[in-house]
Amino acid sequence: MEPGKADRSYGIEVARLAGLPLSVIERARSVLKLHERKEVVVSEELVHSEDRGPLQIQLFEPVGYGIAERIRAINLDELRPIEALQLLSELQKELRRQE
Repeated sequence: MEPGKADRSYGIEVARLAGLPLSVIERARSVLKLHERKEVVVSEELVHSEDRGPLQIQLFEPVGYGIAERIRAINLDELRPIEALQLLSELQKELRRQE
């Protein structure tokens, strides 16, 4: 062993050595592969997102752009908790209709 961080996670191998069922180990490996593939995709998107502008704006465009405008217009200092919950419910329903 050496001090410092590892370049990979060895938790699955430790679990295998500890005697966890093979089905659990295989499932963990498949989940790990899925996460590794998604990590590559997300990393590439982040690298190229600088060319497209801020990522936050893209969360609301083109679907939900009107919702973003409604959120921007809310005066949070005057919004009661029950009104906030009702508004959130309305916005969520509207987003679901637009999907």
